[in-house]
Amino acid sequence: MNTTPSNLEGRLEDELRKLQDLPTPVSSWHVKTGADSTNDPAVWVWAMLKDDDVEFAKRSRLRSIIRDLVEKKTNSSRLVYIRFRGASEVEISA
Repeated sequence: MNTTPSNLEGRLEDELRKLQDLPTPVSSWHVKTGADSTNDPAVWVWAMLKDDDVEFAKRSRLRSIIRDLVEKKTNSSRLVYIRFRGASEVEISA
């Protein structure tokens, strides 16, 4: 399996890092592209949230912002899967 990010993955991560005035702080982003289980082109976005307990409304607004950005930057209707992880879930590497 190729673990090198695709050019699209890197560009999307760069664009996500540029987002400002988000409904909740995001410490980092991870983007993966490929075919989903139905063989449709897809984008997976993991947003590492700085807070563990983010209310549903804020996560919902952030989800819309992410989906809009991915759709705009890919000029396509790729399926966008978005997952959130809280600060305590992110493994600390030494």
